[in-house]
Amino acid sequence: MFEYFYHQILRKTVIAFGTLFNDISIKHTNSSDAVVSTIKVPLAYGPTQKFLARLEQSPDLNKSTQITLPRMSFEFTGITYDPSRKVTTTQQFTVKDSNSETVTKKSYMPVPIICNLN
Repeated sequence: MFEYFYHQILRKTVIAFGTLFNDISIKHTNSSDAVVSTIKVPLAYGPTQKFLARLEQSPDLNKSTQITLPRMSFEFTGITYDPSRKVTTTQQFTVKDSNSETVTKKSYMPVPIICNLN
């Protein structure tokens, strides 16, 4: 029987991508190139359909808001197998157990994948 184990690699990939673009800010300058204001751009993870549905549900787009900011979002659009990085299926690597310094675990090489984030 096969043993199931999930390393949360897809979740960690989404978190790493979001962290990479999390600190984007826009700086407004005057004519002498002095910074007048800085606006942090919020980043959200979610499908584009979610934001489009929100716009469709609100027919009055001219409604006043407290503050208007630029906004960025990204989503997980696909996962594909990458045969160019494939190694032999019997190749193993060893990892030390985080709970014990003397115990090592063996694991087979993971399947190479390409994650598409937009």
